[in-house]
Amino acid sequence: MHINTITAFQFQKYTARLSIGKSAVLIIIIIALSVVACRDNIENISDRRSGNGNIVHARGFDIHEFENYRVLEVYNPWQGARDVLFNYILLQQGQELPAIIPEGKVIRTPVRSVICLSTTHVALLDFIDETGVITGISGSEFIYNPELREKIDSKELPDIGYDMNLDYERILTLDPDIILAYGVGAEAGAWLDRLRSLGMNVIMVGEYLESSPLAQTEWVKFIGHLFNKQDIVNEKFTKTESDYMELKRLASDVGNRPVVMSGLPWRENWFVPGGRSHFATLIDHAGGEYLWSGNTRRENFPVNIETVIEKGSAADFWINTGTATKKSEIESSDKRLVTLRPFHTDRVYNNNARLNRYGGNDYWESGIVNPQLILSDMIHILHPELLPDHKPVYYKKLGD
Repeated sequence: MHINTITAFQFQKYTARLSIGKSAVLIIIIIALSVVACRDNIENISDRRSGNGNIVHARGFDIHEFENYRVLEVYNPWQGARDVLFNYILLQQGQELPAIIPEGKVIRTPVRSVICLSTTHVALLDFIDETGVITGISGSEFIYNPELREKIDSKELPDIGYDMNLDYERILTLDPDIILAYGVGAEAGAWLDRLRSLGMNVIMVGEYLESSPLAQTEWVKFIGHLFNKQDIVNEKFTKTESDYMELKRLASDVGNRPVVMSGLPWRENWFVPGGRSHFATLIDHAGGEYLWSGNTRRENFPVNIETVIEKGSAADFWINTGTATKKSEIESSDKRLVTLRPFHTDRVYNNNARLNRYGGNDYWESGIVNPQLILSDMIHILHPELLPDHKPVYYKKLGD
């Protein structure tokens, strides 16, 4: 989202997703109700996963289905987490608690009321037509969804605050079945203790840490289980997956793979997506070469501006330029940036084509469930001859 008051932790969460952009506000909170076991870090979990929930791409969660209940497991749901597992035991509304079940937080399904702490949570719910259960939102001014936008403007959907300004009294009054939350780091133990004392059912969602766009989108299966909509979700996701893979194949045989750089300086730092991030994967799938592809991190990492300028001299395209809406804004941030080749060859693009009047950026909302549209945009930018009739959805070229 287009935002100038973004906090450092908020910025990390956004830049760990599809770009370095400062243009998204998902409200920070690192919370959960029960850490019940240990697991290897997320890169190694795939070797041990034994769920039967048809999870193909995502590595941050798994699903185990049993006769009378289901278990959702969430692994290492914040940057830097290691050996962390959250268990959620799903039972039908009104069903008697089985005599023997695993340790974990019991959640009754279908869920009937939800507080969302991230715009991506809104999109995941919208994917299964369940935005009607949202009773509270964090950072409501940045919601793009038209239906929720109307409720927010008419004061029907309250904002419960964020970070140090969470409105606990309002949360208690709303009394949601669950709170969908995410974490950027492990520094917010206070939030965990406070919400535990209030008896809140907090569910961690770590989609932003996945290493590919389809893996991020696959978290709709996680959300689907909370509403007993597994079959509907699987059908819709399969269509999205098929469309994405067809586009990936289209770009797989290109002879020229242009080099792509990303980001913009922010408070004297330049954070770039890691070489194993979903952004790096997106560029690869679109027939490009990410500037930092040799890096082995999934999360963002800081690079000094001088290094970016030196390395960026080899870039052909500049994608995701933070809050910049014009090239002149890039120049005003640091005049040295005009020397970068994408700048003077007019190949600078940002993911802010869909902004509402409040600054809400739909890229950071519905983009999570539309990886095929984002990939189409990227292929059109890097290889317009492959999709000559495509009209960009989330991206636009920056003017002077």
